[in-house]
Amino acid sequence: MAFTDETLRELTALTGVVLAQQDLASVQQEITRIAVRALPGAEGATITTMVDGRPAASAASDDWARQLDEMQYVEHEGPCLDAMRTGNTHRVRDLDDEQRWPFYRVRARQAGARSIVSFPLASEGRLVGALNVYSRSPDAFSSEDVSIGDIIAAHTGLATQVATAYFGHRDLADQLRTAMLSRAVIEQAKGIVMAGRGIDADDAFDLLRTTSQHRNTKLRDVAQQVVDALSARALD
Repeated sequence: MAFTDETLRELTALTGVVLAQQDLASVQQEITRIAVRALPGAEGATITTMVDGRPAASAASDDWARQLDEMQYVEHEGPCLDAMRTGNTHRVRDLDDEQRWPFYRVRARQAGARSIVSFPLASEGRLVGALNVYSRSPDAFSSEDVSIGDIIAAHTGLATQVATAYFGHRDLADQLRTAMLSRAVIEQAKGIVMAGRGIDADDAFDLLRTTSQHRNTKLRDVAQQVVDALSARALD
């Protein structure tokens, strides 16, 4: 199978998509755009996943593709749902000739779709969703396009797994960093209150906590105000 230069560039871009984005949602969004660019016949792409037990378009290259996904959720039938349920790729050469999914087929055709391919997404050995590509032209996706889509879908499952771990660890690190900074500010404020009022550490903390509750303000913010007030006096 020979790839065009454009397809090779887009497949190469997949390898760095996690590090180039800020969160899982933006990773999946970029993958849908890559899919459209990598497959010449594609005019829209989506990623379908389960959210709170229900299918949802977690990413879409455009509103048209998202609409075609959401129609399937309403009708409870369609290629992306079947790909996600069965683990098999579902290819629609032309909706005008398609006999499966009778209710969805009519609505999708009215929206302008003619060709669809839905690829199952797997992560850590289980089905987690589907990658879907859409076209307004009949028979827009060749067998080679389906093979390319299989590669993109396989990488999407891996990228989702890596992104979930990567961004989860990053968020945890950010939370720990914030907690450490908050603790440092609170300890500073306690020392200031102890020195100013001649009380011990427990009483100083209780005073800060009581002030926080009365002002309906976070304890860290009250502590920062105490530290800032001392700094302002020192500069006078």
